[in-house]
Amino acid sequence: MQKNLLYIFFSVFVFSSSVTLAQQDAQLSQYMFNPLYINPATAGMDGVTKFQLHYRNQWSNYQTTFDGNGSLGTQIFTASMPLNGLHSGIGIQFVNDKTPSGAGYQNMLLSYSYQIGLSNGGVVSIGAKGGIHTKSFDSRFRPRETGDPIVDGLAGSVNQTKTDFSVGALYKTANYQIGASLNHVNTPSYSFGTDKSGQYAIKQVLNLTASYDYYLNDDIKVSPMALWKTDFTTSVLEGGAIFTYDDKYWLGGSYRLNDAGIIIAGISMLKDNALRLGYSLDLTTVGATAKAPLSHEILLSYAIPAPRLLAGKKTPVRTPRFNH
Repeated sequence: MQKNLLYIFFSVFVFSSSVTLAQQDAQLSQYMFNPLYINPATAGMDGVTKFQLHYRNQWSNYQTTFDGNGSLGTQIFTASMPLNGLHSGIGIQFVNDKTPSGAGYQNMLLSYSYQIGLSNGGVVSIGAKGGIHTKSFDSRFRPRETGDPIVDGLAGSVNQTKTDFSVGALYKTANYQIGASLNHVNTPSYSFGTDKSGQYAIKQVLNLTASYDYYLNDDIKVSPMALWKTDFTTSVLEGGAIFTYDDKYWLGGSYRLNDAGIIIAGISMLKDNALRLGYSLDLTTVGATAKAPLSHEILLSYAIPAPRLLAGKKTPVRTPRFNH
């Protein structure tokens, strides 16, 4: 029954229509290794205290037509830890994202998850996160079209901060997991002090994820995974697989429909694989002339044991995807 459920879930992904989703949130190719960014229900689910630095250079060497400054980068810091004695987990994330047009955003969000053990050995986790989300425009910003009451009122560098909330759920067993999250539940709206009728609102985004770990032998594991996200107007579908050898080295790839092919590789180091370094390369397959052919992404992760005071006697089900 579990395999049938996962098959149905992947089928929904495969047969869903997919077009470009407006990139109001930074896009990550190694999302599977930094799940807290997408789903607050994953907070503390890896059984260790984990710190992660995530850097993405999208459309490397992209040049704008106005001033040639094409810097488009994203920096993300996440940290999470289990509170197993309370059947819970907590996390925090900081995001700084900037586009070539001069638009960007920064946020700081706190996450909490509550985990429920099931008789079959699986775990259901329900989570929420909230904090502040700042939308900004610098002096380089040039609108594509005039007539927008917000855009026309901008002058120089401006920013505005609003509260932002998200919710999520996760079902995980020793071999597979299915997750869902709804980000920007309260749809933060920004007027930037223009006092106009129009407002810039961040749309709600629904994310659905699924993955399965299958061991070919004692040393080699293959992990197919998929991500589907939508703002209820457009959607993005991404799927692929990663091969892991000896729980230390991984290599794989994925494809983001109507966008890019992705190569992913990484290595675990130190005792208990405490230090992990991952790299991914996006090869643009659609619209390369309007973007740039390559995007680079680096993920650095370090894990330490959970504090004894909060560790409790039981630990959540841990799959290799969440191993430190």
